[in-house]
Amino acid sequence: MLAVLDYPGRRPEAPVTALGLDGMVPLLTDPLPAEVTGPAYAARLGEPPGPVLAYCAASALAVHLAHRLEHPPALVFFDPMPATAADVAQAYARALGQVPGDVERTVPAEAPPEEPELFLKAAHEDLTRRTEAALRAQGLGDDAIAEPVSHFVRQHVTYLAYLLAARGPLPREPVGPMLQVLSRDHPDHRDWLPEGELTTVRVDSDRAGLTAHESTRPVVLSFLSALSATPRRQH
Repeated sequence: MLAVLDYPGRRPEAPVTALGLDGMVPLLTDPLPAEVTGPAYAARLGEPPGPVLAYCAASALAVHLAHRLEHPPALVFFDPMPATAADVAQAYARALGQVPGDVERTVPAEAPPEEPELFLKAAHEDLTRRTEAALRAQGLGDDAIAEPVSHFVRQHVTYLAYLLAARGPLPREPVGPMLQVLSRDHPDHRDWLPEGELTTVRVDSDRAGLTAHESTRPVVLSFLSALSATPRRQH
């Protein structure tokens, strides 16, 4: 079995499941975690059934997940890189842009504060207030707006939490065999990843089509096959 760590439905690029491998199980399913640190987020994911395949910022969460397990799984990263404060700010600004009306903004959209828990709480309250005001302006009553407000706010707050948790440095201790598959122009973030056994393969693909590219699947299968032929190491 393969565990897929890829935030559902948030990007136009080909998902990890485009690899078409057998036994792929998503680690991120509803209800999505609302934790804002990597270790706390990873603790909500449970134990993966096998190697973890992670895309982009989810690579950070895969490392935190492996780091907390007694027997860490092998990790496969696709264009790994940390989330940044700019990513969080852009996601929050996009959420605000989906709410019509002129409601005073109480949370800066330019950059999240240093206290991620307080930022997420403030964002939740701000989005709730703005969405309620927008729907009431359309003549809807409290009973009619409760569910759509909750759904909209939860959708954006859980994504903000995901980005916040994927920020920052990673534990440096080795966690097990790692493979990073890089698209044509993606920078090599090996200095950000943990120390240890790391294989890097660059595929002649743009970022959007990396996991669907014809060369990517054989690279991953070769790595996984080598794992099955090697005795499992203790952490």
